[in-house]
Amino acid sequence: VQGTYARDLVPVSRLGPPWGEAEIRAQSDDPSHLSYGALANAYKAVVEGLPKKDGTPLYIQVHNEPNLCYEWECSGGGSLDSTTIAAEYAAFFRDVADALDAIGDPRIQISLGALAPGGNVSCECCPESWCAGQPGETGLDFMAKMQAAVPDIWSRLDYLASHAYPATNIGWGFFQPYPASAPGLAYFEQELAVVGSELPVLITETGWSTKRPEGGPFPSAAEVATWTVQAYQEVWLTHPNIKGVMPFMLQDAFWGDQEGFGWVLTDGSKEPVFHQVRDLRCALGLGPC
Repeated sequence: VQGTYARDLVPVSRLGPPWGEAEIRAQSDDPSHLSYGALANAYKAVVEGLPKKDGTPLYIQVHNEPNLCYEWECSGGGSLDSTTIAAEYAAFFRDVADALDAIGDPRIQISLGALAPGGNVSCECCPESWCAGQPGETGLDFMAKMQAAVPDIWSRLDYLASHAYPATNIGWGFFQPYPASAPGLAYFEQELAVVGSELPVLITETGWSTKRPEGGPFPSAAEVATWTVQAYQEVWLTHPNIKGVMPFMLQDAFWGDQEGFGWVLTDGSKEPVFHQVRDLRCALGLGPC
């Protein structure tokens, strides 16, 4: 966070357990997994300890894509349906958001962990993090179940974190050419409709992969660059609610190199999307060039 301030950037922090250790429900205060006071106070202590900068918000996302099985794990056999998971996560988010709000620092801005546009309707409970799950509902369905469990849940949002990936449909058809991807790129608008508020939006994951299209040919690196610039010019920089966009991802051996999302490969080479988005930013007079 301090390094972000030093670069005159705005920090957006996602708070959650290490990868593969996402059985948060096991840390609840009650056997029904609907009370998280002790864990919420631990999250509060973390945020209280983060550096703050006058005049700059500190955006906090509470967890990540809890409508996916490997992000809201369970163990001991059996399974959880999405109604149960949504109620548990809503209770967890309620308690953490209330604890963070009690810090009393208006620079701290709180959102739910952005939801996967396409989620699971049930998850098996097993020892491994990649347990089987049954797909079949959207993040919008999960949001409705969260609200049913905690009716005033959206009053705790200061902004909306969204994973509005390019897609031809809601929850499926990802990484198709830009002209066909409007439903996915505008997915955050449907999330705002569920929330019922014109909140600011941070798109904390989005973008194209050269290796993960759902049907059709793999896009080239040049096509990914062209489509990303179009998304900035026609959606992200023009929509009044969008305050920031964080494409997935800058650099990583697995998600970047192997799965085709990286803008900078781990050998240091830069993909065309890196150069073309930088050129766009410089042409607009935004940030260092």
